[in-house]
Amino acid sequence: MGIKSTLFIGILVFLTSTTTFVVDQREQALILQFGNPKDVVTEAGLHFKFPWRSVTMFDKRLLESDAMPNEVITEDKKTLLVDNYTRWKIIDPLMVYQVARTQEGVASRMQDIVRGKVREVLGQHTLHEIISGGLEENLRKELMLSIRERADEAVKDLGIKVVDVRIKRAELPQENSNAVFSRMKAERQRIAREYRSEGEEAAREIRAEAEKATKILIADAYRNAEVIRGRADAKVARIFAEVHKKDPEFYAFMRSLKAYRTAIGEGTRLVISPNSEFFRYFEQADR
Repeated sequence: MGIKSTLFIGILVFLTSTTTFVVDQREQALILQFGNPKDVVTEAGLHFKFPWRSVTMFDKRLLESDAMPNEVITEDKKTLLVDNYTRWKIIDPLMVYQVARTQEGVASRMQDIVRGKVREVLGQHTLHEIISGGLEENLRKELMLSIRERADEAVKDLGIKVVDVRIKRAELPQENSNAVFSRMKAERQRIAREYRSEGEEAAREIRAEAEKATKILIADAYRNAEVIRGRADAKVARIFAEVHKKDPEFYAFMRSLKAYRTAIGEGTRLVISPNSEFFRYFEQADR
């Protein structure tokens, strides 16, 4: 195989790898151009793109998130540790990317929302009702349905859908609950780090746009100033030329006066002939 053939094959492989991508039937793709979303691909198979565009994959399947135990204060002011998990799916990859950038980021936000709804719904009932299931023993099912409906309504702006929320365990905290609190604290710190990271990224983008706009404004202002200065200089030159044409002698006299003010300051000594052309108008004044 010759050098030309090898080079041709290399170029072909490179173009193929940069202009094609495969979407698995379990995935959906978001096409980005320099970080900006351009298209969403949900059909499985081989697809084409421009070489300068990148592809971010999001799961299309039903996902499951197991949250850390959630501390709930019941209606009768009792503390309850509730362990729940959530089944959810991504329905709008573009919205997910815009609000959280990644699948992990939106999952973290979704878990926060579900945890809040768990506290909200269970906080309206007593500890006995939650543990026993109520008089008709179907309260738990109604509680989980209410949590799912409220959570699903709250995550619409995240581009996802909450399919199911299940409570695995609800129990009173043990005296050695410090380990539970430590895990909850670590979870909150992780969420805070993610939020800070997203905020810093957004701040960098805003600063870059502001710096770009500033440079454009300064460049436009400098260009306009140069145009105005050029027009003013041309107008001054035209006025001087018109004055010179009307009275050349007077123009020469004014130029000489300006030269005297510039060259002869207070305490200046000059060694020069009084008959010099420089003092021509002084000589005429004596006459």
